[in-house]
Amino acid sequence: MSNSKEIKNRILSIASIIKITEAMKMISIVKLRKSKESLLHFKKYSKHIEQLFQNILFSFHENTDILKKNNYFFSSKKNKLFLVITSNRGLCGSFNSLIFDKIHEIIQKKEDSLKNGCIFFSIGKKGFDYFLSKKYTLYDYNKNLLNNFSDIYLFVQKIIEDFLSKKISSIYLIYNHLKNSLFQKVIVEQIFPISIPTFRKKKLSEYEYSILEPSNIEILDHLIPKLISVKIFKSLLESYTSEHTARMISMHKATENANDIKRNLMLNYNKERQTNITKEILEIISGLEALI
Repeated sequence: MSNSKEIKNRILSIASIIKITEAMKMISIVKLRKSKESLLHFKKYSKHIEQLFQNILFSFHENTDILKKNNYFFSSKKNKLFLVITSNRGLCGSFNSLIFDKIHEIIQKKEDSLKNGCIFFSIGKKGFDYFLSKKYTLYDYNKNLLNNFSDIYLFVQKIIEDFLSKKISSIYLIYNHLKNSLFQKVIVEQIFPISIPTFRKKKLSEYEYSILEPSNIEILDHLIPKLISVKIFKSLLESYTSEHTARMISMHKATENANDIKRNLMLNYNKERQTNITKEILEIISGLEALI
């Protein structure tokens, strides 16, 4: 460094950065706790909805042809819709880049896939900006941000309508799932068409309903939008949990790196100070010798 004043200014700027990164880390910890709590409660609700749906499906075990003819369980080879959950803000490490790498991998698997009809919709600003920069085909929907269950339910009704009218052949959900505090995995889940389960005779008695009103099909028509909305909202909460964890770790590492830089600058500052003091002492001694 050229002089101690420049080093001192850099130390002050690094100290202010440390305060910011520590504050952001604490905010992420608070948000992570809330997100984990919400996810825990919603998982219980999601589990019951999925169990109910499975029980209704098991009521068709004697006549699976009805399910096979139903549009919810059948797809054509046309447009594929990918619902991608990303963050609205940055500074969260590799959270978004993992999603984008997975999308790139999906596209590379199929030659000329963009022309063959891959459509993308992002729940999150970062994904939306990425798709615009890559000039991917975007799903036509007036709301980009879906932050609550009611918005998601309206969106699901729209994509189901497009699926049943065969504008979309299949729908996939892509999001980050937190496996542990240090590792997150990108999940690619098919939500449409719904796969028909294999029915085992031994387990049927556990799930069979004696009376279903108004009818199995009508109950399915009512339950499927709710089920898909629950799946997407649960994935959104899991993505929030992964995002806050990634940002917390990222800010923790940034604080550690800033502290290392600050320590090195302090060493350089002290060396510069010692050099200046030694230089001044030598000048004083030289001046005294000249007088003598």
